[in-house]
Amino acid sequence: VGDAEMVAGMRDLGSFEGISAAPEGGAALHAVRVLINEGRIKPHDTVVIFNTGGALKYLDVLEPA
Repeated sequence: VGDAEMVAGMRDLGSFEGISAAPEGGAALHAVRVLINEGRIKPHDTVVIFNTGGALKYLDVLEPA
């Protein structure tokens, strides 16, 4: 997962779920999306993403360019 994908995942978790996600949470969301696109995660599967940190330490990467 690249930096851009991690940050996009962080933003999406915040926008869609109200979760203050750290980079590892954003990376996990991106990985789930990739696995869905590959067909490795099916619509009936249950997936749990652990977000082990918050975005507060990473506000600099979330600021608009």
